[in-house]
Amino acid sequence: MLTPEQIRQLPEYHALTKARKKILIPLSIVIILAYFALVAAIGFFPQSLGTSLGGGTTSVGVALGLGLILLCFVITGLYVSYANRKLEPLIHQI
Repeated sequence: MLTPEQIRQLPEYHALTKARKKILIPLSIVIILAYFALVAAIGFFPQSLGTSLGGGTTSVGVALGLGLILLCFVITGLYVSYANRKLEPLIHQI
C-alpha cells in the first residue's frame, strides 16, 4: 500500500492532476462568469429583467435564471463525460 506522499510522486498522479485542471478551470470560469453576469444584469438592468416574455407571466429574469440552472446541468454533464473518459482510466492506473 502506497502512502499519500508516494502517490503524489507518481507520474500517473501528475497526469491525473493535470487532466483535472484542464477541465476544472475552464468549466469553473464559465459558471462564475455566467453567475456574475446574471447578478450584474439584476443590478444594472432590473427593469429589463422584469419585462414579460411574449406578454405572458414569465419574465426575462426568470428565463435567464432558468438558463443559468440549465447551464449548470450542461457543465455537470460535460464534466462527468470527461471524467469517465479521461480521469477514471488515470485513477485506475494509480
